[in-house]
Amino acid sequence: MLRKLLKQEFRATARVMLPLYLVTFVLALAVRLVLLLSQNQVLLDSVGGRTLRAVLLGVSVTAFVVAAIATFLAALIQAVLRFRSNLLGDEGYVMFTLPVSTHQLVWAKLITSAVWFLGAAVIDALALLALVVNLGMFQEFGRFVIEVKEQLTAYLVGNGIAFLVELALLFVVGCLVLCLNFYAPLAIGHSFARHKLLWSVVFFFAIQIVIQIIGGVFGLIALPHLWSVNFNFMTAAAAAHAMMWSSILVTAIYGAILYGVTLYMLRKRLNLE
Repeated sequence: MLRKLLKQEFRATARVMLPLYLVTFVLALAVRLVLLLSQNQVLLDSVGGRTLRAVLLGVSVTAFVVAAIATFLAALIQAVLRFRSNLLGDEGYVMFTLPVSTHQLVWAKLITSAVWFLGAAVIDALALLALVVNLGMFQEFGRFVIEVKEQLTAYLVGNGIAFLVELALLFVVGCLVLCLNFYAPLAIGHSFARHKLLWSVVFFFAIQIVIQIIGGVFGLIALPHLWSVNFNFMTAAAAAHAMMWSSILVTAIYGAILYGVTLYMLRKRLNLE
């Protein structure tokens, strides 16, 4: 049943995200075209040529930057709105009567949002690449790969792959937690009979303040002990892996708490009236 929920979520959100991805990439190509035209000496020497170049470049770059940022904002906004409208609004009467668990309802939202966040990162990276790529870069990159390959050892390859996996895992966990940062206060706020949205905003800031306080207290307690630890036995690679896994673990624990709160409020305290 989770597969059907995911299919429905992707179908509903793709109509916004896919055109936005396309617009972002097209705007990157537009910026690249303006940069190429600006190299045309005839255009620059013409009356108003430099002004026209400056205007076109300014407009296209601004539009591209806005679109690149919008891909992430749109993914986040859709994650919040879909959660609120499907589970906390009038549609909730239908959704909670389906033969699915609350886990599946929440995970359908989380997985869909994580995929769109990942897609935004990929499309923005490709768009930036389209801005700067040329034949010479491919040739230089080929030589660079050959040189690196000659210098690499199995140890470095293994650590490099492991670090990329850890970075990808941290990104995914971070995306899920970002969504849960909104899901939990929304679920709490909609347990009240009146002023649901207002209570959701209040609890959003309350949760953030509590997390900041806990993080600050933990830092004050842990930092003196960390400074006293002898890290000479750790290599640079081991220290980097330890830092990555610590970040993943802390983020996952925070997310698990938010997930538990969200689940409890949806199951026990949700007020759809």
